[in-house]
Amino acid sequence: MAKIADVAKTLFNLGKGVGLEKPREGHTKEFSIDKFTGALQENNSLQRPNRYVVSIVPPAWATGKFQGDVQKLVFFCDGVNIPGAQINPFEHRRLGIGPFDRRPASILPSEVSASFMLDQNGRNLNFFQEWIHNIFEIDPGTVLNDGSGSRSGSALFGETHYHDHYATTMEIATYDVSANKIMTLKAYEVYPSLLGDVTLGWAQNDEFARVQVNFQVRTFTTDLQEGPGPASDRALGGFEKLIRLGTAGTSLVSSMKTPNNVGDAINIISNAQGFFGALGGKT
Repeated sequence: MAKIADVAKTLFNLGKGVGLEKPREGHTKEFSIDKFTGALQENNSLQRPNRYVVSIVPPAWATGKFQGDVQKLVFFCDGVNIPGAQINPFEHRRLGIGPFDRRPASILPSEVSASFMLDQNGRNLNFFQEWIHNIFEIDPGTVLNDGSGSRSGSALFGETHYHDHYATTMEIATYDVSANKIMTLKAYEVYPSLLGDVTLGWAQNDEFARVQVNFQVRTFTTDLQEGPGPASDRALGGFEKLIRLGTAGTSLVSSMKTPNNVGDAINIISNAQGFFGALGGKT
């Protein structure tokens, strides 16, 4: 009789649960979690701000002696901003009457502010110092008896070099977690307008020396590369494969037990599919 009562009680609870169950309509809402995660999947998730490469084309004065130093700067830039732009409006009155209508008058691209780690040989800092000298000559040694400058721009102390002597091109490329290039911003007629101080101190035992450099930009263009596709189809990077494989393997081992019901069997099949999917290197 006890078993019959337990079965009847179980059937009653199941019927009550079915009767109280509400229809699931969350996925049909305009701002549902499913639609949010789906939109992220379609766009390969969110961008990581720590995956970028900054490269500078050697300016005219740096070709030769400093060309190798400029090319190696790509490994020392530990912080940079993608520049924006500010449009300056002017007040315009239609037909000379009525309220003012603001129209665009000029555009001013933002500065590129970059932080560079300094190498032990001092070549990174020396390059930027030489770049400043090749913009505005502040070396009193250029005042020579024969009236010629000591640098290739032929500018004497207190004079400014020609624009094409110091202006150059800079590129900022961004990447996703699988090292696929996302976008390349190319800034034109770039030159440093601020060479920051380098702080030294006996207490800075666990730090690296850095210098902050602000670059003026005349104009820039952007090139958006073709993305790798939805995250469910793209190939994983090496580190991602290792993490995904370890997680899938742990889930598979934990579920490898004698199945007591249909749910246990489904978990084993699902974890096995996840494990072999991780072996394939796909998300």
